[in-house]
Amino acid sequence: MKPYYRNQAIIGLPFGLALVCVVLILSLRHQMPVWLRVILALSGLGVYLWGCRSLAKAKGYSSAILLTVVFGVLLPAILLLALPDKNKWYQKPQRSRKPEPEPTKSNPIGKWPPL
Repeated sequence: MKPYYRNQAIIGLPFGLALVCVVLILSLRHQMPVWLRVILALSGLGVYLWGCRSLAKAKGYSSAILLTVVFGVLLPAILLLALPDKNKWYQKPQRSRKPEPEPTKSNPIGKWPPL
């Protein structure tokens, strides 16, 4: 799993679902105006879908799997968690380290007086 996308999925999935659940609970109690319910529900759904897209990319799948949200809101997350990881052997690219120059290479003999 690619760590960058995995971290985005860890943020997006629970926060999006929590926001949608809070809006649902508060709207059942009629404690919010309708326009605020719609805005918060759509933003929560957007964050949730962003998390699902990140999970799909982390596992090596296309983000087209998000179209399954038509059949149920939880279906994309359930499918992505059940599908095997295509990036199982993904390794973070290693940065090459340049060896530090030796002091004699940077100061040719006889060019500067010794300290």
